[in-house]
Amino acid sequence: MTGFPERPGEDRPDEHGPDGGHGDGDLSGRLDGGGPDPVEVLLRPDPEFLAAPPGSFDRIRRRAKRRRRARAAVGGGAAVAVLAGALYLVGSLTDGGGDEVVGPPASSATTTSPSPAVTGPTTRPAEPTPSRGGTPTQRPSAEPSDSRTATAPAGAPSAGPSGAPTTPSAPGATPMCATSQLTAELGGGDAGAGNLYRYLVLTNHGSASCHVNGYPGLSLLDGSGKQIGVPATRDERAHQEVVLAPGGSASDTVHTANQQGGCQTPSVRLRIYPPGNTASLTIPGEITVCDRLFTVTPFTAGTTGNPPS
Repeated sequence: MTGFPERPGEDRPDEHGPDGGHGDGDLSGRLDGGGPDPVEVLLRPDPEFLAAPPGSFDRIRRRAKRRRRARAAVGGGAAVAVLAGALYLVGSLTDGGGDEVVGPPASSATTTSPSPAVTGPTTRPAEPTPSRGGTPTQRPSAEPSDSRTATAPAGAPSAGPSGAPTTPSAPGATPMCATSQLTAELGGGDAGAGNLYRYLVLTNHGSASCHVNGYPGLSLLDGSGKQIGVPATRDERAHQEVVLAPGGSASDTVHTANQQGGCQTPSVRLRIYPPGNTASLTIPGEITVCDRLFTVTPFTAGTTGNPPS
């Protein structure tokens, strides 16, 4: 047996070591069982999260806003394209609007010398009636008249290159008045029982006699020359050829309502197509169409309308 003998009174070392631990170097006895292990704290510290860089949230918000604007722009462009396509399709499938300029009326008659052997009613030439957009459409009429027919007989006047009739070959007949031979004016008028009447007068300023027969084409214009509403419709009446010597006049009556119902803008000028002509006359004149009443009678001799007043 080795070692030093124990001395009496000498403290015997604790078999667990001087500091209360085991002799094999275990330090667990000296550590507080409830406290953290200092080695673990050093080897595995508490995690620390890095803060976001300054301004990153603003950049993210700006990018998201740009993406939203881009998506909205793409969606809006697609909607505009679809709407434009629909409007183009609708416009291509519909007729023109009310701004279409009225065309000249068809000649109410192409005449020859009256034949005393023809009696009874015959067919009068087709008379245009206004349709949508102001373009006249043909409407047949079966009123009694003289020997005039819708088809020009042999020897009847034919239209020249300018649209004016040429001199007929039948002896003793007067040619139809061309627009270039006529002057127009809005004459006097009358009123009564909520109605207004104005007289439209055509005068032959040429050096030879000519005739007018039937209805004019009449439309209203504003200060810029744009048509107002639809052309005048026809007040159906029996009529006949009116021969105009140089300086002679014929007139008809324009009928409107006197400030009743809805009223259109007053006209500044009038556009007039003499019977049988494709050229028009434009003159100053103020007419207000109210309650959708706008009619015109056929021409008769004189300057006081049809019937004469």
